[in-house]
Amino acid sequence: MGEYTGNRGIYPEPFAKEINKFFSQATVTCVLYQGKSKYKILDRKEFAADLYSNFDNAFLYLRSRLNTEFIIKGGPREERLELPEEALREALLNALAHRDYFVSGANILVEIYIDRVEITNPGGLAKGLTPADLGKRSLSRNNLLFGLMQRMGLVEKVGSGIIRMKNAMQEWDLTEPIFDINDNWFTIIFNRSTKKWVKTTQKTTQKTTQKILDLIEESPHITRKELASMVGISEDGIKYHINNLKKKGFLERIGPAKGGYWKIKKPNL
Repeated sequence: MGEYTGNRGIYPEPFAKEINKFFSQATVTCVLYQGKSKYKILDRKEFAADLYSNFDNAFLYLRSRLNTEFIIKGGPREERLELPEEALREALLNALAHRDYFVSGANILVEIYIDRVEITNPGGLAKGLTPADLGKRSLSRNNLLFGLMQRMGLVEKVGSGIIRMKNAMQEWDLTEPIFDINDNWFTIIFNRSTKKWVKTTQKTTQKTTQKILDLIEESPHITRKELASMVGISEDGIKYHINNLKKKGFLERIGPAKGGYWKIKKPNL
């Protein structure tokens, strides 16, 4: 494990396998809430490996909790996340690259609400910057860390992340990200288009559920893996739909997981 020299001395390499052993606050916390407030937590994950893995895992978590639109334009089906991946990626990288790693007791937060996504890092703006400078000037609090991320291909051009986030949201016909900044925190807020995606998700869910029932009716011994391949979603997605069908009384499993079969109790939803 290497070391790097910061403004306050020599510290362990920020890409160590378990950075939280050296910086207990270098953790990314992802939280999924039920509604528009923090009242009820549906899921929570903490990632405390090396910084690259923390970014990768947090980004995958965020993607998996957002809605996906299926677009068919005379060719292979295209899947599009409700919020542009480029904007989310830039916001998360911004939090990792520019947070103040000497603020104890505070993690980077990725919070998913029904109407928005908030990505927060401790430390506010780097000294010498004001909110009016966003997208125009760039100063890095962690120059060496930023350089390492740049050489790894995670960060492209200095100071262009804010512009790319705004442009990506505009291309999706969504409102620009909101920046909530004070001396202690830097938060980027992405508003979700709730009405549009609730309608799209309901339609997609109904079609997926009906397709699963049709396939089971044709082949009662079909496996979840086979269903996932034929429907075009993950095995976890198949498990989610099957559990819902079982709870609603539309589907029953006869026999063990291996060797058993599915029984449709009602032919249609």
